[in-house]
Amino acid sequence: MPKIGRNDPCPCGSGKKYKHCHLPIEEAAQAEQLRLRRAVDTLVPKIAAAAEEQTEAIPAAYQRFWDGKYTLEQMAELDDLEGRGAERFLTWFAFDYQLEGGATLVERLAAEPELGDFTPEERALLAEWSAVRLRPFVAQAIHKGRGISAADLIDGTPFEIVDHAASLRVEQDEVVVAHLLPAGSGYFFGGAAAHLTEDTRSKLREFIGLHLEALQRDQPDAEWRDLLLARSEVLNHFVMQLPVEAPNPTLLENIIMQTRASLKLAGESLGIGRGHDEPPEEHE
Repeated sequence: MPKIGRNDPCPCGSGKKYKHCHLPIEEAAQAEQLRLRRAVDTLVPKIAAAAEEQTEAIPAAYQRFWDGKYTLEQMAELDDLEGRGAERFLTWFAFDYQLEGGATLVERLAAEPELGDFTPEERALLAEWSAVRLRPFVAQAIHKGRGISAADLIDGTPFEIVDHAASLRVEQDEVVVAHLLPAGSGYFFGGAAAHLTEDTRSKLREFIGLHLEALQRDQPDAEWRDLLLARSEVLNHFVMQLPVEAPNPTLLENIIMQTRASLKLAGESLGIGRGHDEPPEEHE
């Protein structure tokens, strides 16, 4: 759209000049979003630092996230082995892993103000971030330099991501496994994200469906949200098995077969992926 001049009629149709109508409102919204962006930038490193201090809880969490593939001694090598692997682990540990007492680190920081030195803006964000978990998203539209329109891979929930830097890294139709952090009118990526090619979508849905089916053996009413709360690390287990360089045409099917066997699921799955190899039509 052509740029609106300050003295032009406001597009809302009020008959007033733009500068006397919606321009001040839009400028205030932009200033607020910038303030929140700065709070996101300062809060994420503070959460990571708090995670590193949980030395007693880290070994068990590390084992779960990497499914026993790496030892703690390899932590320094994870960025080379898994692509910002150390950052991905610490982010998951902070947002998803339940510490003694049942709360995640982020939930604990939000509930107990004395645990950290946070600004009022950061405290407000912490309260919103308590519900954040690792999830897979489909990048539906890329607005270069502005943001990304995305949807949850499983339930189709839409997200407007206002992370400008991420819009230059993510490709349309990619699957991104990440933490999306709400801030004002949009979302930002928290920590490192795993980028998967479009052809992984149907198999990732099937993989998630198998794990949901296994969870439903113990919790018959369990849904997608319950799987995220209980076992979001399985998303990383899928990512870990994907090739970094040369593609393997049978790998995705092998992952599903091995997962079915390890979860002791026989025959056709009743999970998420059946009959829904692609995201809902309205999100394509």
